[in-house]
Amino acid sequence: MAHFHLVKRVKITKRGFAMKELIYLTTNKYKLREAEIYLKDKYGFDLQAMNPDFEIYEIQAKTCAEVAAFSAKYAAEKLGKPCLKSDTGLYIEALGGLPGPYNAYFDKQIGEEKFLNMLKDETNRKARIEHCFAFCEPGKEPVVFSGGSEGTIATKLRGKDGRWHDFFYIPDGETRTLAEIGDEDQALKASYYGDAIEQFAKWYKAK
Repeated sequence: MAHFHLVKRVKITKRGFAMKELIYLTTNKYKLREAEIYLKDKYGFDLQAMNPDFEIYEIQAKTCAEVAAFSAKYAAEKLGKPCLKSDTGLYIEALGGLPGPYNAYFDKQIGEEKFLNMLKDETNRKARIEHCFAFCEPGKEPVVFSGGSEGTIATKLRGKDGRWHDFFYIPDGETRTLAEIGDEDQALKASYYGDAIEQFAKWYKAK
């Protein structure tokens, strides 16, 4: 029987009735912050963020949607419980779409400064973020919700707090990086990751 470690639990009720249990598989503090803004504060879900004691495999794929769907289904079957998993990708036009769904790998291997240095002489700085949520129940196929935003890559790192790409990704219509936006307004920053989490929340509430 699989076991899992509780990283953080937020339990609330709405109109006197307990909401359905929602297991979110992540240890990323920025993803947890986003989930609290939408899933806890806005929709009042009984949210459990967990780190399972088994490795959640991430397949090699072209999109974050495929990665999130596979991981959610794998975890749901292992735990025997409905699971929610998210994945984020950064697609840079000048790099042929890289790092794409390998965003976290690039961060771990080279980090923000070396990555930005790869683009120092590049004039085409168009990029986009893909942010996906996949929900799966044991014995069923995953349901995937996708969102994101278009933007550009800054010439230098800016901001105080965030995921690696937050320091150099500027959403269209903004002059600030995601990190700079988040330093002032976390809800606004979350909105530039798209509406996938909102899509999921509305769908899950209606289930």
